[in-house]
Amino acid sequence: MAAQTSLLLVIAFCAATAYSLQCYTCDLASSNSACLTVTNCSSNETYCLTSVGSGSFAGVSSTSILKRCETSCAPTTLTIAGVTATVTCCSSNLCNYSGGAIIRSSYAAILLALGSVLTILKSSVL
Repeated sequence: MAAQTSLLLVIAFCAATAYSLQCYTCDLASSNSACLTVTNCSSNETYCLTSVGSGSFAGVSSTSILKRCETSCAPTTLTIAGVTATVTCCSSNLCNYSGGAIIRSSYAAILLALGSVLTILKSSVL
């Protein structure tokens, strides 16, 4: 009986590992092609998040992309002073290739994307 229980536990752990969500991840990439690292999410992370910040100033455009695993989601789009941050999500393996579905991230992630875009814009103007 103990051998059967042990075998069932091993199978359960292997099945949980085999079915963990995979997402593309990156921190503040300037293009989607630079943001395609495959990551195995933890068991409580059931969504793939993509946050895109973009804007232009004095004819100079800039984009910043953040992708990661997340535990919750809802749509978010925010525009401040010509800079737009859009957060999207999905829940199947490698579904955040281009970030087509919508998610809500923490406001910290949105501010991070906005801050990155503003920093890039500020340094390119100076």
